[in-house]
Amino acid sequence: MRSSARPKALVAAWFDFLSPAQRPACEVLQRAVRLAVPEVQEAVKWGNLVFSVNEVVFMALVPHKAHVHLQVLNGSLLPPGLAPLEGTGRGSRNLRVRLTQPVDVPLVEALAAASAQLARGQVRERPWREAPAEGGTA
Repeated sequence: MRSSARPKALVAAWFDFLSPAQRPACEVLQRAVRLAVPEVQEAVKWGNLVFSVNEVVFMALVPHKAHVHLQVLNGSLLPPGLAPLEGTGRGSRNLRVRLTQPVDVPLVEALAAASAQLARGQVRERPWREAPAEGGTA
């Protein structure tokens, strides 16, 4: 698997490319995810800022002209009624954050915590991941 040598620099550069209207909302969303999931890892993938735990991507920030989608990649597995998420199908759901309205930080924190918890469980379900041997590392 390829990984970037300087993910923090790439994340900072990603913010530099945002429009002045998009940047504040994305910064608030990033802070809310970081507060809810202290061990979160960030990277720029597919042109978006993605959040992962234990190498499992669970959320992404997807900026658009008039709004930012907080994409919850395991959103279909979240309890119904947790948040007003958009989308149908087997996987992801989106929380649309309009650039003209304040971000609902407690809602984003609750979504991030619930989504990260599901992602932590996905790590245990991967059959191809070998557990570290007793007394050593894999």
